[in-house]
Amino acid sequence: MKLKWKLGIAIPIVLLAAGVVCWFTVVDFRFRLWEAYFAVRPVPHLCKQRADAFQTRVERIKADAKNSLKPGTKKPDVVRFFASQNIPLAFFPAEHNREYATGTVYVSGLAVCENVACGDDAALIGLSVIMDGNGTVVSDPEVVGMYTNCL
Repeated sequence: MKLKWKLGIAIPIVLLAAGVVCWFTVVDFRFRLWEAYFAVRPVPHLCKQRADAFQTRVERIKADAKNSLKPGTKKPDVVRFFASQNIPLAFFPAEHNREYATGTVYVSGLAVCENVACGDDAALIGLSVIMDGNGTVVSDPEVVGMYTNCL
């Protein structure tokens, strides 16, 4: 009877210790654990569609910004571009008589798309460009698309 009781305690402790060691030492362990999780619980089709639509929107804004906000573009054209993309625009002063034109769009997530690492699929798309004191674009635009609630 004592041996069963000791094994009943020792086996879970050994498994837990092995899991902790693997978590911190084996490089691919977390990735493999992630794959195993999604093998059991696949990503809903709606979530895949939303992720694809988000990436498509980010890439479209990048391409449009690269074409429309080239260095030399004037402030009224910058304002028009932000309005055409439905991105709220704000101007912030920068060093050396320059200013930043920035805007951020927040994309709300769906509860059905919650997973272990990122919660729901809430995200943001940020666009910024640097302008000189005369209101002329002096840098290439920067567009960032990212999920906001990942670990």
